[in-house]
Amino acid sequence: PSRCCRAGYAVLLANPRGSIGWGVEFTEANIGDFGGRDYEDIVAGVDALVAQGIADPARLAIGGWSYGGFMAAWAVTQTDRFRAAIVGAGICHWRSFHGVAEIGTWDAISLRACPYEQAGRYDQFSPIHYVAKVRTPTLIMHGIEDTIVPVGQGYELFRALKDHGVPTELVLYPREGHAFKEYAHNLDRQRRFLAWFQRYV
Repeated sequence: PSRCCRAGYAVLLANPRGSIGWGVEFTEANIGDFGGRDYEDIVAGVDALVAQGIADPARLAIGGWSYGGFMAAWAVTQTDRFRAAIVGAGICHWRSFHGVAEIGTWDAISLRACPYEQAGRYDQFSPIHYVAKVRTPTLIMHGIEDTIVPVGQGYELFRALKDHGVPTELVLYPREGHAFKEYAHNLDRQRRFLAWFQRYV
């Protein structure tokens, strides 16, 4: 069990549209819709746990890494139902991501959009554009050498949350890319996850 499970938290590991395991149609179901139906699937999972009495609606938190980090950043711009959030190596601004990421063609293909179109999908689905709505204390974590989701995404979100008075911390890990390799860093990351939830949830 994860540290969060052992600490008494119920952990929902959602498999929203756009994930794998249910065929090609399911995996491609969020193309051009990042933060749309996939976000609805995650919320539906949370609602189901609340309805079953497993989750306390007054003590919810959200967190994720990579696309899950984007989803956590997106979620706190769409609702204030979460008491705490963790954004790990997440995208907050699709246009700036496109300009510097190693996988800078993936977003154009997957969003089915031009990164330079104003008010298009790059703006519509970028958490940074809705940051004024955020009230959720948000911990941001990132590897300094990440070339998949460059660390600038973490800096942008951190600055935006600070500018809007949202409780936030930015933790950067030296020598780490998108997937952490060093044991001490992975251990520290898990401890910080739990401490952030214990502090705000």
